[in-house]
Amino acid sequence: MSNDSVRVPRAQAYVGATVIDATGAPPRPDQTVIVIDRVITAVGPASLIPLPPETVIRDVRGKYLIPGLTDMHVHSESETDDPRHFASLYVANGVTAVREMWGRPRLHQIRRMIESGELLGPRMTIASPLLDGSPALWSDVPDSPVVTVGSREQARRAVAEAIDGGADFIKVYSRLGSEAYRAVLAEAQLRGTTVAGHRSDHVPFPEQIESGQRSFEHLFGGIWPAASSDMDRLEAAMSRIQTAPEFHLGSWIKQVSRIEWEAVASYRPARAASLFERLVAADVAYTPTLAVHAVIDRPESIRLDDERMEYMAPGTPDSWDFLRTEIYCGGHRSPAEAEQHRELYDWRLATVGAMDEAGVRLLAGTDLVGPGLYPGFSLHVELEQLVAAGLTPMRALQCATLEPARFLGREQWAGTVEAGRVADLVILDADPMSDIRNTRSIHAVMVDGYHVDQAERGELLATARRIAKGDR
Repeated sequence: MSNDSVRVPRAQAYVGATVIDATGAPPRPDQTVIVIDRVITAVGPASLIPLPPETVIRDVRGKYLIPGLTDMHVHSESETDDPRHFASLYVANGVTAVREMWGRPRLHQIRRMIESGELLGPRMTIASPLLDGSPALWSDVPDSPVVTVGSREQARRAVAEAIDGGADFIKVYSRLGSEAYRAVLAEAQLRGTTVAGHRSDHVPFPEQIESGQRSFEHLFGGIWPAASSDMDRLEAAMSRIQTAPEFHLGSWIKQVSRIEWEAVASYRPARAASLFERLVAADVAYTPTLAVHAVIDRPESIRLDDERMEYMAPGTPDSWDFLRTEIYCGGHRSPAEAEQHRELYDWRLATVGAMDEAGVRLLAGTDLVGPGLYPGFSLHVELEQLVAAGLTPMRALQCATLEPARFLGREQWAGTVEAGRVADLVILDADPMSDIRNTRSIHAVMVDGYHVDQAERGELLATARRIAKGDR
């Protein structure tokens, strides 16, 4: 099933819903939303909006209508190697756009399938391969698309090759040296390409904020050392991290966690406020990925009896166990380290709340496919965690709608429920402004003007289950 394999009606109308348009305006009850040729053409009181001739009318009285959701940090990989698996789960969960944070040729193939109508799926924005220093944190993974950059010339070549390969932006990683990091930013700026990703361990974070990098991902290390009264020593400690011969990322996470623990002990709110002001002034976005931090800091929260496991391939528990123990936990955690991580997660929530209060642009992202994360489903967990951090339900919703559209340069045609915007919509059975968890109460989804009703949504979920079990 695709959005072109079945004819999309020229004119469609959702009648009677409470519209939560994600602009920040209050919810508006009893509205009509007109969609013509995949574009929203009118939004207004049901009694005042005339219906075009031959309109397909969808009665959604008592429902709540929000924009389609965007997950701004995903890695759409699957042991099934069937793109319908991820695409079906994204759409069934109201995720109508994703930002792929690790560019691979297969992702470009999948995007072409979606754009041609061969596959029903979300809009995809695709990164370059990871640009990292040496040794790269994922260098121990066979066939891993990581480009090691150690000089200006290598930086220029890596950026050029990524753009020629179709990357929408450049993804930088943690171990880029200072010279290479600056060279990547300079070359990307010269070519008019955005840079996003991790902070470099080798460049002080305040300097990176004004470097031209447009978004920072995760809360690993970045903010707390720079917000510490002992900033110089802790930033130097980040630069001196040594990765082990094997499991580079696990070794790195373990060492970063120790520095984070020292940093929160000397955390100074005034220093943090200064960092947040700089992020706002430079118009730099932050994707905290609280969903993945929750399982890194509290791995005991991963449950293999979760009902969502039916959508995951049979080998998932084993791969999750490896990632959880060897990568996320860096091997073994002592009871003291486990307690420290539980406290660090509370710090992450508080930090995100302070960032929002300061006006930092926050983006909702999950870091799928980490342990305990499920395609599509986990974005709703991220929204819940953003509210737990202190954001209002409206601000959390905007982190998955309006803010991604602004960041991606789509604010004139996506991200809100307004005339002139693309018809990416989610119809809910319950009010997400009273409880953000109600974004999970999905009644129907519209993807680029294609209406997915309850029956077809059930088919998408059933397809994902079958593929996960090896039944194509």
